[in-house]
Amino acid sequence: MMQKKANHKKFISRSRATMAAAGFLLFSVIAYFISSREVLAFDTVIRQEIYNLRNDTLTIILKVITYTGNWQSVTLICCVLLAISRLRFSFGFPAAITAVICTLIQDTLKLMFQRIRPDVSLHLIQQGGFSFPSGHSFTNFVFFGMIIFLCRRKLKNRVTSNWITALLGCLIFLIGFSRIYLGVHYPTDVLGGWALGLCLLMILISVMDFFQKDPRH
Repeated sequence: MMQKKANHKKFISRSRATMAAAGFLLFSVIAYFISSREVLAFDTVIRQEIYNLRNDTLTIILKVITYTGNWQSVTLICCVLLAISRLRFSFGFPAAITAVICTLIQDTLKLMFQRIRPDVSLHLIQQGGFSFPSGHSFTNFVFFGMIIFLCRRKLKNRVTSNWITALLGCLIFLIGFSRIYLGVHYPTDVLGGWALGLCLLMILISVMDFFQKDPRH
């Protein structure tokens, strides 16, 4: 009698598990400190250095970049990917699901921590709601990170995928930086958003891999 060979498929690789745990740990440490003090010394020092960079030209550029990370822009990208039939299942649905999950998580966390934003006199754009974690930093890290992952997985042209990786990687950083520069977030809001984003991104791409058919069968 022949026995079928068991096919054990890991849910998450060791490297992804390590990055997810590191992201969650960093987020937890930041959350702990901001729960005990509204403004940290780290926030004050970093903000002052960034505010010293303010000038009219850079302000215009970073306003455009921060608006690129707004929910309207993310929604538009999802709609375009869903509308193109050949990209709908490979990019559209994963991107849209990622965006929805991020929105639910960030809204829940903001209500949990209820951290007040920096003083309105420092704002260079209008922004309401609570401050921690930075929704722009968190959502765009996961959203554009997912697109980077999908491009590197599905595009055959390695040069193109490398360019997309570099450009979206820079965009993720600049969106987070813009939130501090424009005065609507503390540095720890942005770092917390990136840290939690890394954790969620590793989980989401692991879920995708786990349920994906093994090409060998």
